[in-house]
Amino acid sequence: MAEQAPIHSMTGFGRAEAEQQGLRLAVELRSVNSRYLDIQVRCPADLHPFELAIRERIQARVGRGKISAHLAWEEDSPPAALPQLDEEVAKHYLAQLRRLAELAHIEAAESRAVLPRRKAFFARVKRLEQLDVGIERVLLAKLPNLFRVQAIALDSAVAQEVLWAGLDDALADLVAMRTAEGRALAADLRGRVEAVGVLLERVAERVQVTRGQVAERLREKIAALLAPGAVAEERLATEIALLAERSDIVEEIVRFRSHNAQFLATLAHGGEVGKRLNFLLQEMHREANTISAKAADAEIAHWVVEIKEEVERLREQVQNLA
Repeated sequence: MAEQAPIHSMTGFGRAEAEQQGLRLAVELRSVNSRYLDIQVRCPADLHPFELAIRERIQARVGRGKISAHLAWEEDSPPAALPQLDEEVAKHYLAQLRRLAELAHIEAAESRAVLPRRKAFFARVKRLEQLDVGIERVLLAKLPNLFRVQAIALDSAVAQEVLWAGLDDALADLVAMRTAEGRALAADLRGRVEAVGVLLERVAERVQVTRGQVAERLREKIAALLAPGAVAEERLATEIALLAERSDIVEEIVRFRSHNAQFLATLAHGGEVGKRLNFLLQEMHREANTISAKAADAEIAHWVVEIKEEVERLREQVQNLA
């Protein structure tokens, strides 16, 4: 006998870390419900060349769901590059600062002629002249774009080795969680379908009891509306039989049983079952509506309401399956 393929939930989480030659990569995978397979990848710029391969590797392990993959280098990995002085920018700043000093000399001279009593101002200007390049150094250290940091090129082979090791471990973690949740969902679905089967058999038993009652009620109603002898008894019996047959729900019960059996067989087979189970549930809901419309019995109507409630719960659970 072939081994049953596992049933997977579409919700799950996986995380892993990998390290090689000082490179440490953290990988997180999150999975939620989606009609199709939707993969979103966020990774450092130096891993962008591998993005297509990352998607293909995830797709090989996951068939359905919205997958969010987040990859990040751990702190101090890869090694940080040292800042380097941009000499052209520095020369430009120095030239502008010297021009500023020249303007300060001019303004100081004008201030001496106009405001000879402001000795404190002259003292500050004199200190500025004495500092000259010293103050320029202090100012330059705070100016933007003075230093540039050039990223250290990664060893592509090492980066790729770390990437696949971390991604494969995270995928294994994600798939294990999806499988465990899928197993629990499958057990719950089996229990609910069996409960629907029990209710359906109650309906089937009740149909056998009520079939004669339905025909008799129809006979009484028609006889009350017609004058005695107006219609032949044989014709009346035929019409009653036809009306009773139209209200018969045996065919719907048979089809419902078939849907239940297929549902359980699909669960037993395993694999990606979500779409097929969702289709079967639509058919179950259709049969339940037909039974509800045709049945002329209060007990049957009550059981059908319970059946439809269980079918709706089944549908909610199946939305989580891949």
